[in-house]
Amino acid sequence: MADKPALKVALIGYSFMGRAHSNAYQQVNRFFPESPYRIERAVLVGRTAGPLEEAAKTWGWTDTSTDVDAVLGRPDIDIVHVATPNISHYELSMRALEAGKHVLCEKPLAMTARQAREM
Repeated sequence: MADKPALKVALIGYSFMGRAHSNAYQQVNRFFPESPYRIERAVLVGRTAGPLEEAAKTWGWTDTSTDVDAVLGRPDIDIVHVATPNISHYELSMRALEAGKHVLCEKPLAMTARQAREM
């Protein structure tokens, strides 16, 4: 698997949906061995350092950050996955898109159809 190119993921959110998606990221390379890429859990992003560090350790994330902008500015991050409360999906996804990142966003995509179309 090491010969496959890596896609490095930054997951924003470590609570309920962050845990669910962290679990999926632990499994994805085994579940989809035919994928031409290997997924790397590069950085877990959240607001509160203590619980964030604990979640990263539990779910195998390499790094943590409480600074979304710093993560969006990292050239090594390929995918930004937004798993935060619904009200923040649009704003965080748009910031990631504007930073040139591929975005995965938990549902609902946005709070309005207009926001979803813009995304």
